[in-house]
Parts: sequence; structure tokens; C-alpha cells
Amino acid sequence: MLIKRGIKSEPDRWGVLPISFLLLLLCSCSLIGLRRQVEKMEAHGGIAVQVSPLPKGSIPTYALVWTRGDDGELESAGFQRLRSGGIAAFSLLTNHYYSVGAFTDENKNGKYDAGEPFGRIENVVPQSFAEGSAQPRVLPLLLTREHNFPAGTVIEVPTKNESLGTVLNIALGDVVSLDDPRFAVDTGSGGMWRPLDFLTDNTVGIYFIEDYDAKRIPVVLVYGIGGSVQDWRTVIGQLDRSKYQVWFFHYPSGMRLERLARVMSSGLLLLKQRHEFSQCDVVAHSMGGLISTTAVRFAVDAAGTNFIPHLVTVSTPFGGHKAAALGVRHLKKPVPSWLDVKPESDFLLALYSKPFPKGTKHDLIYGELGSDDGVVTVESELDSRITNRVASITGFHFGHEQILNEPETINRIQQCLRD
Repeated sequence: MLIKRGIKSEPDRWGVLPISFLLLLLCSCSLIGLRRQVEKMEAHGGIAVQVSPLPKGSIPTYALVWTRGDDGELESAGFQRLRSGGIAAFSLLTNHYYSVGAFTDENKNGKYDAGEPFGRIENVVPQSFAEGSAQPRVLPLLLTREHNFPAGTVIEVPTKNESLGTVLNIALGDVVSLDDPRFAVDTGSGGMWRPLDFLTDNTVGIYFIEDYDAKRIPVVLVYGIGGSVQDWRTVIGQLDRSKYQVWFFHYPSGMRLERLARVMSSGLLLLKQRHEFSQCDVVAHSMGGLISTTAVRFAVDAAGTNFIPHLVTVSTPFGGHKAAALGVRHLKKPVPSWLDVKPESDFLLALYSKPFPKGTKHDLIYGELGSDDGVVTVESELDSRITNRVASITGFHFGHEQILNEPETINRIQQCLRD
């Protein structure tokens, strides 16, 4: 079904950004910072574990990562107290083998004492954040009391060596205000140019804007490259909140897209495990549509049942973006996500070739102000390798960012979620 609507037209705030801005950027000193970011990403990777069982009440459980230094002494690369859900994550150098452990500190002395629940995983090597095809996963870490340590054994947390890595903060259902500084517009643009800084300074994950309500359907909003949840303010304000509850995926948009899709899908699966909901829907804008289309497939495949009946993508460059290809061609260390957004990238070819989950209805909304929407070409938005399998196609005469702020678009999104 092809529907074309909308009569308003305003200049998109990015205008003709892609080619002219990129050419200007090639001479900018900011590229030095980008190159350093990418080099650091190549040298670092992530490890994530889910610790269980967790104690009830206020008894703390801690997770840590350690390795042996050149002098043979144990060194810690991160130590954190676990929150509900038991997820711990770390950013670590890829040229080391690590041990990941956790313990419940029943006597609350900040140390492990024999008899307390304890578990560990040995010889873990993180996969580089710069690898596009890496398959990170959340490793299960089981705590038990059977470790045969002599009575009276006390193990202190090793001295921290900050050069080895650091803790990554993960959000999984945190209830937040959209006015929180973490979600500022500037943070979104920083997530594109400085993705590793975003990982270590911000908190990646899926957030709620109100307490979970089992009676309402979760709708996960996913912004695009350089974007932030602020892009969704108007949609959130007009969404039928009697039927839907708003979640959003907060991430550094400069990272490789498959990595981001796996983070998003893991988050959805863990939230499904926690809250036992039978359905959630996904609405994505721009590059967020590429991430979400892949994440939905990963999540449904892993769950073994389709719990995501609706995917709505808005102004998504399914055919890729020539500006990304230009950046990859001219820069020795381009923004990593550009490698996946360039036309005919391995990521996009995989997206076209993998079947979409049966039972998920994909509705496509696009904008046009002529041959493009001010940022993405109509040809890319309507790539036939995607449009030949969507349930509906709706076009609006709106710009790339304007489209999220128009009543016609929001009404169409809600109609897609209802159908």
C-alpha cells in the first residue's frame, strides 16, 4: 500500500549537510579527535555478564574484572555494585585475557569471604568495538557457595589499573526524565563523533519515562545518527498514553550498527525476561531504522517467539547514504557507523538478504522535498529490496527532522501500531 500525504514544507535544519559539510570537515582539526577515538575503539572491546541469583533486600552483590600484570600481580580493570537485573559490563583492552567474577557481600565488608556466593569466568577476551561482525553477548555468571576455600579466607579486590579498562554503565528499564543532561541534543551529536567517550561517560541502554505498567504496550523509540531522544518530544507528547508506554534506546550512533542492534536486542530480551510482557512495538527514525530492523530480527530469533508485532520506520536510508561512502573513501579513520551506512555495505547486504520475522508488520514512512527529504534521498528511503516486503508505504512532503513533529506523521504512526 502506497499512501502520499502532507502539504507543508520547511527547510530541514541540516539542509544539504551530507556532501558539502563532509567536504568541509575533511580539512577540520576535529578529524584528529575522530581518528583518536576510532584508534581507541579498535584497541578496546566490551564484556557483559548477567549475574544470578541476586539476594533479596539490601545485601550488595559486586562484579569485577581482573588480570595479571607484567609483575605477576593481580590488577583490577573495574569493580561495580550490581543493580536489579544483575547486569555488569566493562570496556577493556583487547590484547589481554581477563577473569570476570562476582560475589555477594553478605557481611558488607567490601571483600569476598569464604562461604559467600561467588562465581567467575576465566580467559575472556573482549571483541573490539570497531569490529562490524562481532557477536557480543551477555555471558551468564552463576553464584554458588561451593568453592572449597579454606575457612577464614578473605579475598580483597585487586588494585585498579585504569589503563586496562573501565566499567560500562548499562541502563535496563531506568525511569528517567527527558530533561536529564544525559539525553541532551549535544550528547547525541557527541555519540556520533566520540562513541567511545559516550560509552564510558554516559549510560547506554533502554530507558522508561515512567514506571512499567503491565496493562500498556511498550513502544521503543530509536533515534538516528547524531540524534537524541529529544527528536521524539512531539511524538511522545501526542502518543496515546492510555494504551502505550514509552521506552527509548539510548546509544552512541558512531558505533558499528550490528553491535548496536545486538545491544538493543539483548536489552529487549532481558526486559521481557524481567517483566514477562507478550508484546512490544518499535518506532525508529533515520539510521535508527537500520539498527531496529536488524535488532528486531535478532530479538525474535533469540526469543523463539515473535513478541514484536509492529515496526515503523521513518525516513530511513535503506539504500545507504553516499555521504557515508564519501567519508569512508577519504578518511583513514572514518566514523565507524559510516562503514555500515555506505551503499552496498556488508551490513546493508545482510539486512536485504535475511528474512524478516513472520508476524512482524513493517510499515515504512518516508519524506520527500523533491528527490530527497533534505538529508536522505527518496531512492534510498524506498530501496526496492526493503519496500518489496513492507506492509505499507506512506509518503509525506516533510523534511528529515520536520517529519517527526507533524500531526499527520504521528497519526500515521499510531494507525500503524493499531493495525
